[in-house]
Amino acid sequence: MNKKITTALSLIGITVTSFISLSIINKAIEKLATSKELLDSKNKEIYHWRFGDISYSVTGEGKPVLLVHNLKEDSSSVEWSEIIPKLSKTNTVYAMDLLGCGRSDRPDITYTSYMYTQLINDFIRNIIKKKTSVIATGKSASFVLDACSVNEEAYAELILINPESIRSLHKTPSKRTKTAAFLLKIPSIGTLIYHMITARNMIEENFEERYYYDREQIPEALYDYYYESSHLGGKDSRNLYASLAGRYTNANIIHTLKNINKNIHILAGREVPDIQNIVKEYQYYNPAIEAEYIAYTKELPQLESPEEVLNYINLYLYS
Repeated sequence: MNKKITTALSLIGITVTSFISLSIINKAIEKLATSKELLDSKNKEIYHWRFGDISYSVTGEGKPVLLVHNLKEDSSSVEWSEIIPKLSKTNTVYAMDLLGCGRSDRPDITYTSYMYTQLINDFIRNIIKKKTSVIATGKSASFVLDACSVNEEAYAELILINPESIRSLHKTPSKRTKTAAFLLKIPSIGTLIYHMITARNMIEENFEERYYYDREQIPEALYDYYYESSHLGGKDSRNLYASLAGRYTNANIIHTLKNINKNIHILAGREVPDIQNIVKEYQYYNPAIEAEYIAYTKELPQLESPEEVLNYINLYLYS
């Protein structure tokens, strides 16, 4: 009996020591990732939303335009840093950090497509308070479409940059994806897994393989901004990624596309794999959608080719 107790106590001791070690490692990674404090709160406003504080900026005067960045673990409104200065010369430009991203709060909740749809509508209703044109990228395009379908009177033009495939958005949570989300939420262990997924070399790989077409043109500072964004909030940084892995942010937008009655424009990076078929998916369900392709760009044409993107934005907003 004493031997069993001794063995059990030894195992408990090893387990506790392991968790303490993991906690120390995780905190060291978080401190390193955020040490440059690039995503400061200067010139930022706060919208006290019911699920958490939303960080946003507002610049310029004129017709209101809301910029909504892609929903990824490393995303933030930095995505619009090349667009805001010039677009704000003729418009009032709002750029938010979505809940779970950038300087916004990262509550320990399940992040869903419906939640982001509510956020966008609430932000326009309570902060902008005017009919608004919205520019959204990636997965966030689906939130904007659903938000507009709920309250079309609040929206003007919709511009979608590299919207996510409808087929991908249609995938619902499965036993496998729910298990992945569960593992990511386990204290210390889940945090370490998340830190491995969002290591700086992984951020660099994303830029070089997916975000940019010409890797020689990637500013070094962008790596740092995205690396910091993926780790702000400490252990709570993993909360959004867990929901993404679980597919809780997906939504079937086919019905929305068929019934929405707004001008919708798609800007697509020509070098994004399968992008032409993705655009055709959207046009199949809504033939009125117009599309243009930005040559020699991938997922972030607004950073890689901002002048061309701005030309199209101004054309759509003022045609």
